[in-house]
Amino acid sequence: MFYFMIGIGLIFAYINGMHDGGTVVATTISSRLISPSKAVFIAGIANFLGAIALGTAVAYTISENIIDISPVLSGQPDTCYAFVAAAFVGSMVWNVFTWIVKLPSSASHSMIGSMIGSGIAAYGLAYIEWYAIFIKVILAMLVSPVVGFLFGYLFLKLQNRLLKNATIVWTKRIMILHKLSSFFLAFSYGSNDSQKVMGLIAIGLAGFYSADVEIPLWLILACSAALAIGTITGGYNMIKTVGMDICKIDIHNSFASQMATIFVVTIANLTGLPISATQVITSSVMGVGTSNTPKAVNWGITKKIILAWLITIPASALIGAGIFYAMKQI
Repeated sequence: MFYFMIGIGLIFAYINGMHDGGTVVATTISSRLISPSKAVFIAGIANFLGAIALGTAVAYTISENIIDISPVLSGQPDTCYAFVAAAFVGSMVWNVFTWIVKLPSSASHSMIGSMIGSGIAAYGLAYIEWYAIFIKVILAMLVSPVVGFLFGYLFLKLQNRLLKNATIVWTKRIMILHKLSSFFLAFSYGSNDSQKVMGLIAIGLAGFYSADVEIPLWLILACSAALAIGTITGGYNMIKTVGMDICKIDIHNSFASQMATIFVVTIANLTGLPISATQVITSSVMGVGTSNTPKAVNWGITKKIILAWLITIPASALIGAGIFYAMKQI
């Protein structure tokens, strides 16, 4: 069960990249600055490098602030492994469903929801860190898209004012900066999302060794590689929804939305907040579209996206609990 748990975790990292990885370059592709194949490949490389370079603050938030790990250290290891595996499988079920229907829900929040559900099933309500979940997850989930929307709106306004009489030279400079921002956004996304997988697997390692949570180098490398491969091989499905269906995207709109997302995701990485890059970039695109004119935004698809955000954690929690009970019967 121990090696099954690790394998499932790495498969989850792959699916996470497949599910969310393409969204961070969706606006770059829709603005026709970079071809889809090249953009997704570069995003995968940036995912891998970012996951290695930007620390493990988010991983420790996941491993220490969702569930009280004291019963993990003192209880039966098989229960711990089943809890971790069920959290991953429950999240994968939800992620694959939303990937098939091309709905950019949050793979990160589906994992957290599934952790809560399988954690309750494994250890009971008393061992869920409700206060920490509310402060570091729920509030971050609610606030980060709002901040992304506002910064997308304001950044485009500022950009349009500064570049009102821009020469061709400045337009070319913006294109170069845009390519760099695409790389850095994928870099930041790789760090935030891979760390969530590391944090959950680290709980299983703590149960195996009956020791405090640690994030070993092999785990960092393995999760980083799995996320990057997922992005490169399957990161196309959400591109149309984020980059084309919300509003019309050109180079200036895309650059504004990316800068807004980079700001929010980088702060989250540094403070250990497990936010969703998918949510932030989607909301920043909404902000950019609204900055042009509210009529430019496809509010029909926007409502579906927001509904998916709201139901992801409770739906994943139910699935995670069900998967745990099923595993214990095997």
